[in-house]
Amino acid sequence: MNYGNTQNEMLRGTRINHILAQNPPGVPMTSNWLASRRVSPQLLQGYKSSGWLSPLGRGAWIRAGTEPTLPGSIFALQRQGSVMVYPAACTALGYQGRLHYLPLGTSPVLQLSVGSNKKLPSWFTRQPFAKNLRAFNADALFDPVSAGLTDWRAGEFSLKISSPERAMLEYCYLLPNYADFEEARQLMEGLPTLRPGLLQSTLRACRSIKAKRLFLALADIVGHEWYGELNLESVELGSGGRHVVDDGLWNSRFKITVPEIWVDS
Repeated sequence: MNYGNTQNEMLRGTRINHILAQNPPGVPMTSNWLASRRVSPQLLQGYKSSGWLSPLGRGAWIRAGTEPTLPGSIFALQRQGSVMVYPAACTALGYQGRLHYLPLGTSPVLQLSVGSNKKLPSWFTRQPFAKNLRAFNADALFDPVSAGLTDWRAGEFSLKISSPERAMLEYCYLLPNYADFEEARQLMEGLPTLRPGLLQSTLRACRSIKAKRLFLALADIVGHEWYGELNLESVELGSGGRHVVDDGLWNSRFKITVPEIWVDS
């Protein structure tokens, strides 16, 4: 690129103004996304020197004087398309107003579903919002990986996130090592309006026998109306027993141990 032309373009600010107009506040700009808009590495350095952009780390930039938000950062990854990442479990439930329980003295955990063979970039994992990050393999849990996703509006853009139906299944998948049985009961009680059709297809797509059995055992205990509309014969629940909690109670219908707190609540 001709240096004089580059310098003149930076001075006019036409290209960077157009780029910033396309990019909502709080949304990082990946180097690949910028390159698709004909922003060369030389031009990037010029925008940095001129006070337009600030580096977030390798491969990402942000409007100078602003900070990346969590929804904005996930949007940047989804927009680029190189990493499949979706807010999941409690994070997705929280976005949709379904999370009302958090034990005192604990910090929210960021729960993300990430495509296999992909790593979240370091510019993302180094942000303060990723301090308590729990990422798990989306492909290992769902086939197709898009099962049960929904669109969630975050101001000027929308994200693909787990629907409440998928998010609750994901939470059961994280039990008992990375989730809490008491919280699971609280969450399920707060989901009286799950959609049987979407839940049915998401259960069929779920690969985890443990997650499905725990989900259905808890749903049976809580007794929401939608539970009675499910066709459990079409859901693969495997064979043999599953032991997931010490000193638990045996649920003979779904052949899995459940905590006493689920039954005694």
